[in-house]
Amino acid sequence: MKMRRILAGLLAGLLCLMGMAQAEGLREITVTVDLSAPGKPISPLIYGVNQTGEKTWLRSTHATAIRQGGNRWSAYNWETNASSAGSDWRHSSDGYLSNSAEPAEPVLRWAREAAALGIPYRLATLQLMGYAAADRLGTVRESEAAPSARWVEVLPDGGDPARAEPDLTDGRVYLDEFVGRLIAQLGDSSSPEGIRGYSLDNEPALWEHTHVRAHPGTLSVDELLEKSVAAARMVKRLDPGAEVFGPALYGYTAYDHLSDEQEWKRIRRANGYRWFLDCYLDRMREAGEEAGVRLLDVLDIHYYSESARVSAEDRVQAARTLTEPGFYENSWIGQWCRQNLPLLPTVQASIDRYYPGTKLAISEYNFGGDGDPSGAIVQVEALGAFADAGVYFAALWGGEGFIVAGLNLYTNYDGQGARFAPVLLPSETSDIAVTGAWAAADEDRSRLTVALTNKSEDDDACVTLDLRGAERDYPRVRVWGIEGASPVVRELPGAAESADGVLRVTLPPWCAALVELRSGEE
Repeated sequence: MKMRRILAGLLAGLLCLMGMAQAEGLREITVTVDLSAPGKPISPLIYGVNQTGEKTWLRSTHATAIRQGGNRWSAYNWETNASSAGSDWRHSSDGYLSNSAEPAEPVLRWAREAAALGIPYRLATLQLMGYAAADRLGTVRESEAAPSARWVEVLPDGGDPARAEPDLTDGRVYLDEFVGRLIAQLGDSSSPEGIRGYSLDNEPALWEHTHVRAHPGTLSVDELLEKSVAAARMVKRLDPGAEVFGPALYGYTAYDHLSDEQEWKRIRRANGYRWFLDCYLDRMREAGEEAGVRLLDVLDIHYYSESARVSAEDRVQAARTLTEPGFYENSWIGQWCRQNLPLLPTVQASIDRYYPGTKLAISEYNFGGDGDPSGAIVQVEALGAFADAGVYFAALWGGEGFIVAGLNLYTNYDGQGARFAPVLLPSETSDIAVTGAWAAADEDRSRLTVALTNKSEDDDACVTLDLRGAERDYPRVRVWGIEGASPVVRELPGAAESADGVLRVTLPPWCAALVELRSGEE
């Protein structure tokens, strides 16, 4: 098998160089890049991660942003560091996040560790449910649902943000005191260790399931908006430069109607909204205009692909749902929700109509595939889609193996900190079902980077790079890739060949690659 793969690779390279027609075991692909176009900047914050356990690979990945989020933080009591697992683990209130007596210790520790790792953007979570864990006594029984002694009320305002230590006897937790403490300990959002953004809780449409003891009953649209506005106003009062993210919705169903479908039908009919995202943006805009300050800086959604769960073959195509018109994935999304596909342009259209200037975040996503190359392929394609759609912030949730390697291909492809270039250029692929392609350049065009995938599990792909409008030559070409059984980025010597001024790159089956082209003028 190994010898056959080697011979097939040699044959593929020979056929590419000779410009011969497609042969068995070889896909001919043309990728066109327009270097004459001005391009558009890629937000560096799309290469972010979530804080989900220990990540020994964080330093080598060179992540640009980190989010402290997830279900645990919704019922976090910053005064005592107690928190609740909710339905994730026996509705346990405990010291999982920290057993320290120092108020806000896990948040302070996380922010300082992230800053020490050189991660410039830190996104923390504010608690909007209304109750937080009052103790570390373990399982909260159904009869102890809030309000009860097992919970302490959380209010956005009313405390003393300048208070040195919280009052543990008042029976309440104040978010303005929480933010005030973070500012006092870390500096404001402009400081080296400060919190740059605040998330308005986490996946509120699921509170009635994940945190039914703290928030019994279905969340209404009015409750979410009222709590969001109050918390956002507090943040802007204490740290005007900090960005507010919301509403951190868990997935498509929440984008569409939040929690109560019948309630949403009444609101939609009365206002002509397409989906709940329209309503959220519209109401946050109205509240901001009344307050005289922008209250929502970043519209925040989570995205976990439905089709990526079907099979590895579906996974490698899954990112196309994000940006490709006319593509319908193999899932209920592709079958029943076509009116809102491709997804990211539809979300952007809602922003443009109801709250122009709002940025877009995908603060949780994971397409799966830790254990095989499909994970690297879809990770590379997802980041390309985020760049193409102008996403401002994105943070991978979890991820190991091939998924992390896919992130590395953009943030540290040579092991020395080399990154995907910052200006996205228009590019086209002749067969996106086989090869996805995204190209970017440095500002002076001295370096080009092209991310490529080969989604065929059986055939090599011979990719001809057509660089149109180039004003200089790029004689120095190197290729890094992820392929085979090893979830690491390594250089692929001999993958690129140039003949008669034409550059061709041969990608083995199921491969993600980064082509770096440098001019001779450096």
